[in-house]
Amino acid sequence: MRGEVKTRLAKALDEMDATDREVLALRHFEQLTNAEAARVVGIEERAAGKRYLRALARLREILSELPGGLTGLRP
Repeated sequence: MRGEVKTRLAKALDEMDATDREVLALRHFEQLTNAEAARVVGIEERAAGKRYLRALARLREILSELPGGLTGLRP
């Protein structure tokens, strides 16, 4: 089941806008602030915050549309 979840997550990330994906990774995995992520990507801090929230929503939407939906992603 774990491999299937990884596959679905990878597919969902591949379908996202590259900048949204990068902001999501910087904020979530690298634990950067909006300001730090904005500097890395080269956008305004406020835009980084909006992109992060939009990317989270888009990721949830993409995953819910995949076969099996969000099943297996929650403990």
